[in-house]
Amino acid sequence: MPRDNPIVIGLDQGTTNVKAIALDARGRVLTEAARPIATQSPSAGIVEQDAEMIFTTAVACIRDAIAKCGRPVYDIVALGIANQTETLIVWDRATGRPVIPAMIWQDRRGAAEIESLRSQSEMIQSRTGLDLDPTFTAAKLRWIFHNRPEIAAGLGNGTLIWGTVDTWLIWKLTGGTTYATEPSNASRTMIFDIARLGWDRELVELFGLALSSLPECCASNADFGIIDPILFGAAIPITGNMGDQQASLFGHGCFSEGELKVTYGTGAFLWVNAGAKPPQTEAKGIIRTIAWQTDAPCYAYEGFVMYAGKIVDWLATRLAIGDGAAGVIAAAQKSGNDEGVLLIPAFQGLASPWWQPSMRAAFLGLSEATSSGNLAQAGLEGIAFQIRAILDALDLGVKNHATIKVDGGLTRAKYFLELQAKLLDRPLTQSQMDSVTPFGAALMAGYGAGLWSSLDELRGLIPRGNRIEPQPDRALEARYGQWQDAIREMIARQ
Repeated sequence: MPRDNPIVIGLDQGTTNVKAIALDARGRVLTEAARPIATQSPSAGIVEQDAEMIFTTAVACIRDAIAKCGRPVYDIVALGIANQTETLIVWDRATGRPVIPAMIWQDRRGAAEIESLRSQSEMIQSRTGLDLDPTFTAAKLRWIFHNRPEIAAGLGNGTLIWGTVDTWLIWKLTGGTTYATEPSNASRTMIFDIARLGWDRELVELFGLALSSLPECCASNADFGIIDPILFGAAIPITGNMGDQQASLFGHGCFSEGELKVTYGTGAFLWVNAGAKPPQTEAKGIIRTIAWQTDAPCYAYEGFVMYAGKIVDWLATRLAIGDGAAGVIAAAQKSGNDEGVLLIPAFQGLASPWWQPSMRAAFLGLSEATSSGNLAQAGLEGIAFQIRAILDALDLGVKNHATIKVDGGLTRAKYFLELQAKLLDRPLTQSQMDSVTPFGAALMAGYGAGLWSSLDELRGLIPRGNRIEPQPDRALEARYGQWQDAIREMIARQ
């Protein structure tokens, strides 16, 4: 039904927070809402969330956004979902109740169970774009089949079903009428062929998963069903669905091949639009994956930094620097120099492009004269160096593109952005929004609902960001070379 003043809701179901925003037909953010969500880690390697809490927090956050908007719920024409990827949820088909806590993407269960598949890792990587690692959903399912026979039996006979967070939310929101996912989420399960855009039955069998059901894989802007009116007071269509980092790429308007963005949070995520065909370049330590699928698929490269903003938080705590992250950045700016100090930020190993989980962090080059400002500067450089290392590993001609789009907490610090721009020798465009991910989810939902008709139209809705120009710095480039040499030496010594 046509609306005079249509509204689209974008939901971002993250690992630590849930956000919801409301957009009008001109793409303007009318309101935002956010709620925290708890994570439990009862023992080493186990990271869980209450699956019911994932759903109820999402519902509460959407209600908050609707209430703050002050508009009739019947003006809402669509809901879009973005979510933490790889997380596994298993629930009872009849009751809709989870039978095990959600196994979060950080959960390492399955590590031992997949070791026997190591000889098949190249084949798995060629089909899925993913390294054989317990981060991904199939490893968690394999753990269940090896260790929880009663749940495995239910998955086999159909009394239980499984899904990633998007599938769970859609099932619950639609009252159990839709059991579906889309390629950006499915591609993170390690049993999805990214070239064929379909579930890979051979991989399902290889992982030993006697599953009676696989979610229907639809386009990212498909009709995922109607939300039960009892939840929000109206029958709202779900017409957008993506993983969270994929939604961020979409929210930045990276619709053309080669466009890229970096999100700086606790960690950092660099994503590059790789075009409509499966990427053939296999850069070591870089994931090949799917960003979204509308009329055609959009593939992507992903580089992951495990510690970014968390380095700044760690420095603030350990060096007793007041004012938290802002204090660390101020100390670094005041010093303006690392005085030869390098931080190897392997607090829980190094991710892209090295993938060295057993490495540990180190400060190198300390002297009696080293100040807290020098350590803070080395910390910021350690973040920027990791992003540069990913781009170097990709070697995709990224430097031909005019700008790199950035968002996240660290991008509010001009000093850090200037440092990153110098090191990359590229201009950066800082997003004006703090909520790029739910914005991307809302754009996809509006696109799916027909509110906006093309990617070109969507591009026109995205606010222009602030541009940071690079200033050449040979000394910084030399320090990056020393830092890379130090990492290579530490890896060789393991």
